Amino acid sequence: MRATWLSAYAVFTLCIAGCVATASNPTPRGVVVNGPPPAPLQEDRPAPPSATAVWVNGYWHWTGAQYTWIPGHWEHAPPGQTWYGPRYGSSEGTFFYQPGGWKASARAR
Repeated sequence: MRATWLSAYAVFTLCIAGCVATASNPTPRGVVVNGPPPAPLQEDRPAPPSATAVWVNGYWHWTGAQYTWIPGHWEHAPPGQTWYGPRYGSSEGTFFYQPGGWKASARAR
């Protein structure tokens, strides 16, 4: 009986020792790219086509093989939406690109 109890205790101890909790930084969202984008290009902002138009700054977009410049332009925002630009980041030597887009504005939430 004692041998059975010791065997069970040993198995339990080994199982507990195999459980290790580790904390890690969350992986950034987005697409893995081959490096950071070039510096933004300087552009002139033309007059808005209407009072409701929203300016979208120019940005570097990842095409799957390289960055392509998307010139700044005026757009009409979907109702209750705000434009957010793309995000670029890196983690442990890996670079990420997250496209921009429209999201619900703080007032609409």
